[in-house]
Amino acid sequence: MGSYMIHVSIFHTLFVGLFAGQTQLFDGIAKSLGYESVYHYAVIIDAGSSGSRVLAYKFRVPFTVFSQPNLDLVEEYFEQSKPGLSSYADDPEKGADTIVQLIKKAEFLTPLEKRRATPLIVRATAGLRLLPKEKAQQLLDYVARAIAPLGYDVGPHSVEIMDGSDEGIFIWYTVNLLHSLMNDETMAALDLGGGSTQITYQLSDSEAADFPPEDRHVVPAGRNVTLYTHSYLNLGLLAARYGIFRMEAADNGTSELVSVCVDPIVQREPWTYGNQQYRVSGAPRPEGMKREAAYERCHEVVRRYALRTLRRGPPRPPRANVAAMSYFYDVAADAGLIDVMRGGTVSAAQYRAAAVRACSAANVEQPWACVDLAFVTALLRDAYAIGDHDAVSLFKKVHGHEVSWALGLAYTTVMNRITTAAA
Repeated sequence: MGSYMIHVSIFHTLFVGLFAGQTQLFDGIAKSLGYESVYHYAVIIDAGSSGSRVLAYKFRVPFTVFSQPNLDLVEEYFEQSKPGLSSYADDPEKGADTIVQLIKKAEFLTPLEKRRATPLIVRATAGLRLLPKEKAQQLLDYVARAIAPLGYDVGPHSVEIMDGSDEGIFIWYTVNLLHSLMNDETMAALDLGGGSTQITYQLSDSEAADFPPEDRHVVPAGRNVTLYTHSYLNLGLLAARYGIFRMEAADNGTSELVSVCVDPIVQREPWTYGNQQYRVSGAPRPEGMKREAAYERCHEVVRRYALRTLRRGPPRPPRANVAAMSYFYDVAADAGLIDVMRGGTVSAAQYRAAAVRACSAANVEQPWACVDLAFVTALLRDAYAIGDHDAVSLFKKVHGHEVSWALGLAYTTVMNRITTAAA
């Protein structure tokens, strides 16, 4: 099935208590009887294509009488740095140091006496999947050597490339568990990174056989449920932007790129992708071109790239409520579609309307707004077949916690250790 089963085999039965907590009164009584809370820690590095992030967690084992032991999330620390680890393919030592510096920023959360028992896990995503294998492995080896002396629990599998399906499954778990939906109708999860995009949703028993076996995963959620999940490489926001520009240049290897999705006022705008700098200019437009026509010209190119790269989309669009994260959120926030702090609900039609505005605006401060909004619109409508007016809920945080697969990985790693020790 995939490596994720190691992590999620006990996910639901143990994760249901993560945000349930215990009342202060109940804990107070327990403490008066001599019970002292036990704390566990985990540090996860999300080495993404656009940047690296450290997520450090402090968990508490609350007092329980009859129920199975669980964990409450007490504290979380998040920090990020740019560019991503894959940008250091030719300087792996420097890339490894960026990871070390992030870990050091999170050191305060883990007491020194607990550090040796605290798992430190590094998972690279699409950025390293896009690199030649020998370059990617060299980066992983340098990172593994650099983090070994930091005093955490680092094992032989602590530094690896995460499979795309694992990203999708853990995001699905995190979103639904943070919203307490595991025993209800679950939300579909859309994740848009820099190098890849993931779509994950629950299947009914009757339709599971209609989905490709490699995209079906049976996971525990109180009961066994079947998920469809697929990760599409080169359809992350930054990879798609590059791919669109490169397609317009007929893949001729030039560093001087011209795009119909960039306003003509923008000329030779510097842009770095994959550790290489390009100059991007807006293609000339007929005088008096209408706003809609400017968008449609961009959309045609973007749609062609998206469908060519997608090859085979989901057998059906998600029917449940849809949650979207990462660049789906950032693009909407930059366009003013949602509150940058609180998130909100949007539709493909709203992304499209924002794209129409952006594609006719000479906005030198946001030169990529047109292509990014057009791409998100195409991804939702043309690739994932989501209806124009279907609601898409955008999340960066839920109950103050980062919406990240790292939380699920941290929790299951700690819980597996507790369960193994008890056994």
